Amino acid sequence: MKISFNWILLTLGFYFVISIFQITAVTDSLLFIFNINNTFLEGLTFIVSIFLTFTPLVGPVLGILGATLVWDWNILFAVLLFFWPYFFLFLGMFFSPAKKTEKKKNEEQIVDAEIIDEEKF
Repeated sequence: MKISFNWILLTLGFYFVISIFQITAVTDSLLFIFNINNTFLEGLTFIVSIFLTFTPLVGPVLGILGATLVWDWNILFAVLLFFWPYFFLFLGMFFSPAKKTEKKKNEEQIVDAEIIDEEKF
């Protein structure tokens, strides 16, 4: 399966735009929580939020707080913005074991067939 260069650029662009939203929401939540009004501290908070955004569970929770408390978003949209990778991971984990189980059953049947063939002679 060959993936085109345009598809890769589209995927990277989508991830970049979503990341900008997430970083901004985490920054706004930290500014709201710590009540920061200083421009220098806002810059430091932005730098810290870049690292916190991609920390599992900490980044999404702070981002949801920022999106709901500061931006007045609906909680459902905020959860979708921050937990979409976990949703796809869950789908992958849900559908993956079925294929491994089918493969394992076929291997067991092949081994059983070999044992039966050996007993005939």
